[in-house]
Amino acid sequence: MARQHDHYRRRRAGHRTRQGFLYRDPDDGGWYALEVPATALEPEPGRGLKVSFDVLRESLRTWDFGVAEFPDPPRDGTYVPTTHEHHGRLQHRWVYAVHLRGRRGVAAVAPDEPGARAHLAAHGGSGGVIPALLVLTGSAAQERRNAYLFPRPDDPRAGRLPVPESLVELFESAAQVTGYQRAAFPDTLGTTGERPDRPPVGGSTGGGLPRSGLEPVWFDLDPSGRVVSFGRSGGYRVAVSDDDPIRRALPADVLGPQHGDPDRPDRAGRTVDVCRALFGDTDVFAGEAGALKGRVSFGDALGDDGDPDYPDGAALRVRLLSPQRGCFANYLVQGPETPGERSDVITWSHEGRIRLGGYKTYLHRHDPRLGSPVRYDERAQSDLGLTVLPRGSDVEPPQDTQRDIVPLRDGLALRSRVLFTNLTDAELGALLRALYLGNPVDGGDPRDPEHAHRIGMGKSLGMGSVHVLPELHLVDRRARAADLSLAPTSGVTRAAPARVAAFLDAFSTALARDRSADDWRAVDQVVDVLLASRWRGRLPFEETAVMSLRQFAEYPVLPPLTERFGVPGTR
Repeated sequence: MARQHDHYRRRRAGHRTRQGFLYRDPDDGGWYALEVPATALEPEPGRGLKVSFDVLRESLRTWDFGVAEFPDPPRDGTYVPTTHEHHGRLQHRWVYAVHLRGRRGVAAVAPDEPGARAHLAAHGGSGGVIPALLVLTGSAAQERRNAYLFPRPDDPRAGRLPVPESLVELFESAAQVTGYQRAAFPDTLGTTGERPDRPPVGGSTGGGLPRSGLEPVWFDLDPSGRVVSFGRSGGYRVAVSDDDPIRRALPADVLGPQHGDPDRPDRAGRTVDVCRALFGDTDVFAGEAGALKGRVSFGDALGDDGDPDYPDGAALRVRLLSPQRGCFANYLVQGPETPGERSDVITWSHEGRIRLGGYKTYLHRHDPRLGSPVRYDERAQSDLGLTVLPRGSDVEPPQDTQRDIVPLRDGLALRSRVLFTNLTDAELGALLRALYLGNPVDGGDPRDPEHAHRIGMGKSLGMGSVHVLPELHLVDRRARAADLSLAPTSGVTRAAPARVAAFLDAFSTALARDRSADDWRAVDQVVDVLLASRWRGRLPFEETAVMSLRQFAEYPVLPPLTERFGVPGTR
């Protein structure tokens, strides 16, 4: 288990989690992160102090903080420091920490400097006083037995690190700010004694970052010293990306209303052609790929079969809870491990300890002996939290966390379109490879392909395995415009297998050269993708069985796919 955890820690090697303050400079409008300064108790900058709850209680009895007592956080998962009757009056409060010579850690916390100096003198005068901000966090409240102290910086401009505006914008998006954050960081919570000027997020108050004063944060630095993520507790969720491609590329004066924007009502009714605003008139440039950027769009999958459901018409009642022990998933290797690369994957960082990382994929799970339609035994129904509902059965309506679904039958054929324009040969090859996976140009046997995709929301239940058979059609726009017949097929030709193979080879060559590999299949990311998509050579049915509670507790990180599939030369 230690080795499995170390596998993921190595992926973030070089990243450092620091403690400090985030603030907005009123002069230039930029955002900056500032490490907490070194102190006599912690000689390394960027590392805050801790004060035990017992020391806090003794300090409350010694000085008047306006708080009568300091109870332990509740154990029912409802703890929000700011809304707590006693803790809320201490949150983000400037205090003076006293440390004594010969005694480890903070010995006392006073509300003002004279009181701290008097306490130090009463204990021999050997030690020191550190002005700091008291920070209470809600993470791991049941085990928490201390609060944090963020030492006050002498000069906020000295040694500050720029924080990308896009990272702040993503942090304040409605998709990132939770109900807990709205309650824990209300509009009134600040560090200056004045209103912190926290803007609303997604049209609701609370959760925003202060435009006035300091915000205590934990933040990650990559090996080059750039701020790549930040959060407001020791354990924080890192966003999928630190950039919004639409906002990055779209001029502000033509930006339409975006979900979660505080000024969305002001932009209501504006119609914006986002593709044209992003890429311009991409079809009028000279040359085979003369546009600045290409476009790819995906259509709906449609079927003309009049009876797409299972023959018996039964439905499944499923629970919408995650993660479940029935998620036959693995986390793929992400990106080249080169110095300076930022991490654009979801992971969980707790004060520098990385618990999980990578892109989650679901493994195929099918046993032909079960026949069709596939039904689940009693244990699987219990462990997965699903119920088979026969057609016409009289049952209670689904609860809030349940849904009734009707799976599509085996062998159903659906058709869709993927439209693209202005792609280079290698870019088109990348698109085709994403569709073909490791299958041959003819797609392979549709009844038993070598590789298959997983789609839909039933993947954790073993559903959603599909075989994709692409057909590449190329459009000659000049020939199409010159044909006065207006026939739908004018200028459209289906690419022969040899040409499809040439596009795939262009991508394979570029990928292998970029990753310094002899063959594209030897690239670590490709190895994982092709293993995860195996259909014909999928893992045995019993090896993807629903985990027992003990297995689920003992395997928080699944072994690498190369280990699970027994591939020689694993990394």
